[in-house]
Amino acid sequence: MPTSGSGTMTPISGGVPGVWTDVIPFPYTLLSIYRYAQLMGIPPMHFASAQTPSLVPQVMPIASSCGNVWTKYDWQNADQVSHMQLAFTIKEAEYEIARALGYWPAPLWTSEEIQMYPKPWAREYSGIGVDISGRPKATRSNFGKVIAGGRRGVTLIGTATTLGASLVYSDDDSDGFYEHATITLPTTITEINEIKPYFAGHSGDLEWEIRPVRYKVLSGGNVIIKIDSWQLIDPTLYEYLPTDDGFSAIDISDVTNFVTSIEVYREYNNNASASSQFIWENDLSSTCTSCGGIGCEDCTPATQDGCLTIRNYELGIVTPFPAEYSNGSWLASTWTECREPDNIKLWYYSGLVSNEYIQHRSYDPLPHEFAMAIAWLASARLDRPLCGCGNAQSIASSLQVDMALANRGESSYYLTPDALNSPFGTRVGEVKAWKLISKFANHRLGVAVI
Repeated sequence: MPTSGSGTMTPISGGVPGVWTDVIPFPYTLLSIYRYAQLMGIPPMHFASAQTPSLVPQVMPIASSCGNVWTKYDWQNADQVSHMQLAFTIKEAEYEIARALGYWPAPLWTSEEIQMYPKPWAREYSGIGVDISGRPKATRSNFGKVIAGGRRGVTLIGTATTLGASLVYSDDDSDGFYEHATITLPTTITEINEIKPYFAGHSGDLEWEIRPVRYKVLSGGNVIIKIDSWQLIDPTLYEYLPTDDGFSAIDISDVTNFVTSIEVYREYNNNASASSQFIWENDLSSTCTSCGGIGCEDCTPATQDGCLTIRNYELGIVTPFPAEYSNGSWLASTWTECREPDNIKLWYYSGLVSNEYIQHRSYDPLPHEFAMAIAWLASARLDRPLCGCGNAQSIASSLQVDMALANRGESSYYLTPDALNSPFGTRVGEVKAWKLISKFANHRLGVAVI
């Protein structure tokens, strides 16, 4: 281990490998679990299941604010909330909020959303693919605030490693603990918000993004990213099995417990793949004993790829076109079947984007007020205590009180009719979330297209 006050860690040789294949990732959430910990006042090192027992005095000792550290799974400590339970609860809260708003509170890619192709009001009529104004027919996506049609794409910028000195752990305050990691890689990308770090070996999958980062900057042809070191603990260390000795916190005063490589990708909206697909039911006119057999039509629906344009960004009114991709662009074509399609699939990018993110004053597109609403709603739904942190437990417990119940000896609450009819529920956290969300809820009108 490096000596106290040495400033920058010597590149690790023979340390923990940065690539693994047997670790279960957390579900992707718009509110990262580490940002949740920040909002709830949970000590980040304890939230990361870590401590520094080899240092004297210890950095952020458990006894100072927490009586325990978090675990990844419920079964590793049945008496407290785990990372995994928290992540799934946050994901559920985000979906409920998105359905109430009519849009995601932060940008998200939607894949293979199936919609019925707009039909004439009279069933005996057949359409020709245009509305009464002569424009191609449009449909409404499930979520509004559509940013663009397309699919999530990633391109590897490079792999930062401790051996190559492009990943450096540093002790910035000379207390013996290497609290930060700095990535430096060459890049030609000019949009800083498209550059994101990921745990190595997972091809830039959403679930493996490292969030939040302290800062990102483009300088001298390089991207420089700084991250708190406890977010880079080797994920295999969280997969322990309980023993008679119970759980021992991960010792991050030992730098070999950090990963030695991180992959940096450009994440972007990929327009080269189809953002819409037309689907026709196959007209089986003959009788046969084996569908798709010799001399028999195939039951597989006929499909044709296309692109997607946006008619109303706020409401999510989109227009799918049959098209073919050639030389970097989509060229409109005609339907391969001689009638209107029965259904369509949509791929699109949608959601609210914070002004701070657009103005490059934040690295997280999720606005603060919606981050708080998600945290309130998720905390109200947790059925176990938040580790041993007294302040976080107190906040969570207050958010879990059901305001609709009158219990003897406890405080009573006055609920307005609007709060009593909250679609989220009547716990304090659910009501607080609804009071905020109801001010932004977008009750989108249905649009009939003929």
